[in-house]
Amino acid sequence: MSGRRKKAYSVEFKLSVVSKTETSSIRAVAREAGVDEKRVREWKGQEMELEEMMQKQGKMVCKVRKRIRGGGRKVHFPKQEKLIAERILQQRALHVRVLRRDVARIAKEIITDPHFSASPGWISKFMRRYRFVTRVKTTAGQSLPKNVSERIIDYVTNCRKRITRNQLQLNCIANMDETAVWADMPGNSTIEVRGAHTVQIATTGHDKQRITVCLAAFADGTKLKPFIVFKGKRIPKEICNVQDAVIRMSHNGWMNEDLTKEWIATVWNVSVQPSTKQMLVWDTFKCHFTSSVKSLLQQSNTDLVSVPPGCTKILQPADVCWNAPFKARYRDLYTVWMSARNHERTKAGNLRAPSKALMVEWVLRSWESVTCDMIHLMCVV
Repeated sequence: MSGRRKKAYSVEFKLSVVSKTETSSIRAVAREAGVDEKRVREWKGQEMELEEMMQKQGKMVCKVRKRIRGGGRKVHFPKQEKLIAERILQQRALHVRVLRRDVARIAKEIITDPHFSASPGWISKFMRRYRFVTRVKTTAGQSLPKNVSERIIDYVTNCRKRITRNQLQLNCIANMDETAVWADMPGNSTIEVRGAHTVQIATTGHDKQRITVCLAAFADGTKLKPFIVFKGKRIPKEICNVQDAVIRMSHNGWMNEDLTKEWIATVWNVSVQPSTKQMLVWDTFKCHFTSSVKSLLQQSNTDLVSVPPGCTKILQPADVCWNAPFKARYRDLYTVWMSARNHERTKAGNLRAPSKALMVEWVLRSWESVTCDMIHLMCVV
């Protein structure tokens, strides 16, 4: 014979039942609510605590919450659990990876009761009690320096002085930044059936094949040609006649001093008038401040301003305004291409990476999608 199934009642329901006992008997209220008289008496004794919870946590929470704090089964080893939590926090303070099996091992070392098994259910409840969750490793973002406030003030003051001294308009203030894009740029999320054990996202397997894209714009919204650097020695025929971008090659696909001078000659100098003072803002990448690069910029009447080290994510206009939407659009184009299912394959049956011509097209379309409003934000920055 199966036992009667237990029911759980919300705090709001309990208070509504208790309020009815002021005008009716406990027996009548219990019969109307469909609960035992004993339950009604218990709730009546907890009336003050239930009302306090309703006031502190609100009606919406109490519609769901079933019991007052401290209710339910008591923890068998409260002191030992605190020691386990402290051990885990010590490990994480050292950035040591901690898994559920490590929790079980630590628990068995601290709790010596022979009947304790550190079951999966106990581990889940322990983690919930101490607000532990399993997380994916986050990327190592740029850490702000300790004197970030002083650096920001110095940077803003320096920029304002130069703008005022040279009477610069928005069409004379620019920012350039290098950013990397990859042959494979899938997103990290997808729609999947609830409960699926594995969630995979297809790629061509060329996630390490990257190019460098130099994007620059003036504060009035004018965008300069993208400067795209591929890895290799010779520019492939398929992209050697591209008109809307400058294509160059390097041994590792990264920018260097020579390519920075190429960018000045092919992109910057054709976009400015030497007779008009300009201000160019960029980061402290070492090839930006070599003597030959500074000399070329002086010849084009360009005032060079560097973003303070460690502050690019909050002060560099490209990082704040347009790099994210640029890459988001590039990723969308890649996703549409991957979903087409008409890709070329190698003799072994593997997917070929997107062609260089296609990657250039994605860069141009992504840069085109960056609006003037996004770039105008650099005036605020």
